[in-house]
Amino acid sequence: MTQWKILTFLAICVALLWETRPAYTLAYLFLFLFLALPAWQRKRVKDVQVRRSSEEFYLFPGDSRSLGLQVTNPTRLSFAWFSVSDRIPASLRTGHAPQKKVFALAPHAYHDIQFQITARERGVYRLGPLDVAVGDFFGIRTQQFQIDEEKTVIVFPNVHHLSELALPARLSLGNFKALQRINPDPTRLAGLRPYQDGDPLRHIHWPATARAQALQVKQFEHTVTATCVLFLDLHQKSYEVSRFYVHTELAITTAASLATEIIQRGEACGLVSNAALMEYLPDALNSHQVQGRVQVPPRQGLAQLTQILTILAGVETQAEQDFLGLLRESTYRLGGATILLWIVAKDTPEIVREAWTLVRQGRQIQIFVIGEVLHPELLASPPGSSLQVFSVARGGARA
Repeated sequence: MTQWKILTFLAICVALLWETRPAYTLAYLFLFLFLALPAWQRKRVKDVQVRRSSEEFYLFPGDSRSLGLQVTNPTRLSFAWFSVSDRIPASLRTGHAPQKKVFALAPHAYHDIQFQITARERGVYRLGPLDVAVGDFFGIRTQQFQIDEEKTVIVFPNVHHLSELALPARLSLGNFKALQRINPDPTRLAGLRPYQDGDPLRHIHWPATARAQALQVKQFEHTVTATCVLFLDLHQKSYEVSRFYVHTELAITTAASLATEIIQRGEACGLVSNAALMEYLPDALNSHQVQGRVQVPPRQGLAQLTQILTILAGVETQAEQDFLGLLRESTYRLGGATILLWIVAKDTPEIVREAWTLVRQGRQIQIFVIGEVLHPELLASPPGSSLQVFSVARGGARA
């Protein structure tokens, strides 16, 4: 740039001294190249459109994805080179150096470019703004500016099969005996009785009928599908400093794995946590944080699982509300046929005492301990017990 300024100044001086047509032509040429052309290019480059793809970005750790960008030149000016660099957080970069794409852009043309990202750890990340640089054919001036075209990338927590967390592959979740006999479960045979008028023929037990020489009808246990609610403890003081990151991430992974298992089995699942939410979460999800806690009402279906995993991608520990306070503020709001799954750092005496209090009120509670188990006798509780404790370990075995 300095060289062009010097050459333009010399050309003007030569034109003023010699006052000849070639000298004036050279001076006008340099003025056009140095002043008029860059000004025109600066005006036209504002019309260039850079758009991201509209698809949502939901990834799991280890996933790689291409980010699509389209650069469109609606003007009659050709750009010798056009450079686009995306501001990608370090946790999403495939390499150490920022990615930059350089290409020529003809008039009324467009160019598609791709940036590669790789998710390394859960979180909510914001891409952008885009750094753009434009140059002319003569290399006179490079213009740089930013485009506020941002995008959010959600990286879910790891989801494991329960056996990979040292948990039973098939937890006893999901059924309570009904208080009113209105919902017979055909998979749970309770006994036989003589046929009565109005009994469905499909309920007749033919082998027993043959033995008794009279129609016998199956009787079933009456059950209702239970709702499961995960209570995730993310109070900072609950976790030891020496293994803080490992244990908090394992707690979040356990919540994600349990939610996936429950919802894929057709059950309704909700989430309650004393967590803080990261920045950049979609605005619709911020409404779930009320009075220092995160609360997602239990529902069924893939949309519910996506919502829970998205929130778990963006939760952080906090120092305000402890787990016992969370339980006392939230448990009374839940219906009677709700299984409570507590994910905690330790099964402290206070937590177990609170659990027994709720059990005496008719609750069913399962406690998933991330760290040391302080009540090993509860590990041996038979399946279906009102209070059970499970020890969680990454890889399926505790070191």
